[in-house]
Parts: sequence; C-alpha cells; structure tokens
Amino acid sequence: MLKKDELSGRNQDILQLLVQTYINYGEPVGSKTLSGRLAGKLSPATIRNTMAELEDAGYLTHPHTSAGRVPSEKAFRFYVDLLPESTRVDKASERRIVQVLEDSDTPEELMSRTSFLLSEISKNIGIVIGPPMATTQLKHIEFLDLSDGKILVIFVSTSGLVQRKVIRLKEHYQQAELDRAGRFLVERFSDRTLTEIRNELLRMLEAERTIYDRMLKLLCSWNESLESETEPESVYVQGTVNILDQAEFANLGAVRELFRMLEEKGRLLKILNECIASNTSSSVKIAIGSELGIPSMRDFTVVTSSYVAKDSTVGFLGIIGPVRMEYDRVISTVGYLGRLVSQRINT
Repeated sequence: MLKKDELSGRNQDILQLLVQTYINYGEPVGSKTLSGRLAGKLSPATIRNTMAELEDAGYLTHPHTSAGRVPSEKAFRFYVDLLPESTRVDKASERRIVQVLEDSDTPEELMSRTSFLLSEISKNIGIVIGPPMATTQLKHIEFLDLSDGKILVIFVSTSGLVQRKVIRLKEHYQQAELDRAGRFLVERFSDRTLTEIRNELLRMLEAERTIYDRMLKLLCSWNESLESETEPESVYVQGTVNILDQAEFANLGAVRELFRMLEEKGRLLKILNECIASNTSSSVKIAIGSELGIPSMRDFTVVTSSYVAKDSTVGFLGIIGPVRMEYDRVISTVGYLGRLVSQRINT
C-alpha cells in the first residue's frame, strides 16, 4: 500500500487536487485549472513540471493530444488511502436513510431498502447480500412437497430472515412425513446451525438408525445443495441503470460484462468476499480496478462492508461504480449503513 512519504508535500498536494478535480468534472485536468484552484499560489509552469514528474511515476496518464492529465489507478489508490476515515454521512443523507428504513418490518425489507439507499445516495449500483443459510441459527423450518422429487425448504433464522430453497431428493417423502421432520427439528434444534443439527443427527442415528435415517437423508440433501450451490440465497441489487449515466461507459462493452456478472450472483458474492478478506484494518474495504482480479472489471471500483446478525452470521453490502467516484461520500455511506443494518437486523 502507498504511503504519504513516497511523494513530496507539493507533489502530494497537487496529485490530491488533480484527482478531486477529475472526480468532480470527469475531464482531463490541465495546469491552468489547478493553478486557478490554488488561487495562483503555484504557477502553471511549476504545476506542469510537477505533473510531468507524477506521470513519470505512474500516477497520471496523458490522453491523446490533450494538455490535461487523467489520474491512473495508482493515483486513485493513493488518493483513497489518504482520505480521513469518515464515520458519519452528511445530515441530508442521514435524514433520508432514517426516513426510508424506519418502517422496515422484516429483515428482507431492510436489506431491499438498504440496497435502494446505497444506489440512490451514491448514484451507482447498490448491493446487499444476506447471510448464508448454512450458518444461520434455526428458528423455524418447513418442508413442502412440490412433487417430481422436489422439496421447498422454508427456513427462518433467529434474526428473522426468511430464506427459501428448492432441493431435489432421490427418495419420495409424504407431506405428513415432511411435516413431522419440520416439527421435530424446531422442537429439538432451535437456535442451532445446520452443521450442528446434522452432526447431532449423526450421533442420534448411531443409537436409533430406523427412526432418524430418513430424516438425516432429508437434511443432508438440503445441506449438500447449499454447499454445492454457487448462488447466494438472498441478493438485493438496485441502480444498475445508474451505470449507463456515467460518461466513462459510453462504450457498452464493459457495462455488458458487469451486468452479466450481476446476473451470476455466485461471482458477485466471491468478489465481495475477497474485498472483505483483503483488508481487515477498517470496516469499509475498497478494491479499485485491477485489484478486483477480474480483467472485465478494471474500469470499476467496489466499496464494501459487512453486517452481523444476532446469530453471528455475516452478510455484505456495498456499491459498484466507476473508478471515478465520490469516494468520501461512498465510503461514509457504506460504513454508516453497515453499522445501521447490524443494529436494525437484530431488533
């Protein structure tokens, strides 16, 4: 990671100002523009020399024949690393967040509205992913026969999150048998995770094989489907159309690839997981361009945070947008909503 002392004070100040100017206007930035923003404290000639040094160091690029410069990915990373940690959003955004979330009666509604807020405030794509079903604690469960060897599992966690999943079984189960299995699991294993339930059933099976064998097969079929499934169970995405309004994406090739990734939610979850795991020093993680490790995402930045339900399971929320984004506003919004969702999903 870049450090402050890698650039002189003047170079650092000019680079920060250039990146901020480019974020604001989206056009190559010239020395006269920066001199004007500095109220003439540095001449255009002095700034041009500094910009040439920054370009040689890989912080700026020189598009076409323009006299202006554009920040490189390296410059954006440097800029982001120098931003002060912001713990609060601006007052207008805070009022809007409170207004939208105050009537969220269920965890699903809370996550849906949060993705909307992330999109609305940032003018980019807002994403919220629910905690994985396999690690959430059981409050209630039902199995419904859909015929043709398919069973609908309705799982309610102790945090109130409702998740549904269709599984396929080799053996046939009568609905009465499925009802008994659901009642037994709720009565015997409330507040336990699926892994804990499976392990306990294995121990019980050793003693009473005929009683628990079919129930274990039913539960293991569900568990195997969760482990092999690449799609997360609860994903809320809002604001994909916002990307089309960004000047950077006049060429729709990059946008088309992004939309494809959003449809393949397993890839999306993998990206967010890697962003969270890549840096544990703060609550908000920022992955810029090539840092995502996906060539088709080199023009995008992903800003993510996690939230924790009362059963200690972890979900994700974040924003996907162009590399040129209002980082201070986005980072504060993601961090604030991450903390707020953790509080509200547990009440």
